Amino acid sequence: YWLPGILSLLLVLHWEYGAGNPLPNTPDKATCITDHPCASNLMTQIKNQLEQLNSSANTLLVLYYTAQGEPFHKEEGKLCGGQNLTNFPPFHTNGTEKDKLVEIYQIIAYFNTSLGSIIQDQKTLNPEDRNLHSQLDSIVDTLEGLLSNVFCHLCNEYQVGQVDVYYSPYTSAKDIFKKKKLGCQLLGKYEQVIAELAQDF
Repeated sequence: YWLPGILSLLLVLHWEYGAGNPLPNTPDKATCITDHPCASNLMTQIKNQLEQLNSSANTLLVLYYTAQGEPFHKEEGKLCGGQNLTNFPPFHTNGTEKDKLVEIYQIIAYFNTSLGSIIQDQKTLNPEDRNLHSQLDSIVDTLEGLLSNVFCHLCNEYQVGQVDVYYSPYTSAKDIFKKKKLGCQLLGKYEQVIAELAQDF
């Protein structure tokens, strides 16, 4: 069964050793268990967390591409578009609440691993930029809280004990420019998609 507390670890391990191969699936009738009691106002918390992420998304993108130096600051529109990201999970605004929550879980899990990789890269590429590091860490904390809340609601309301996840692009073998560009693309996609999710909820 899936537990929110171990999801990030599993995804980080997957990120570390390469993307492309799915994690082993749990049985179709996976036991639905949460590692803590769920709050009574989960949907309100989920909406508030999406709004919180949306309110800081542009600031994070600007902070990121400014820290990368040229040509990112002058060509962020060209270099930071997320249109070409592979394996990005879909979101259907006309779906049922259950389907949309499953898709939100998949999207947030994707971004959670993406930002984990960006954080590791930036510790090497911009080790002194504490403001950027702090902003990235804060966003990851909120993403993990959102994952936990979405999982709780899926488990309690719909008895969903397992969600298949999509994997972000792998960065460890890329050169410095490609790492910076991929991070910018991921954050550009993040800004776009989080706005759509916040508006829908």
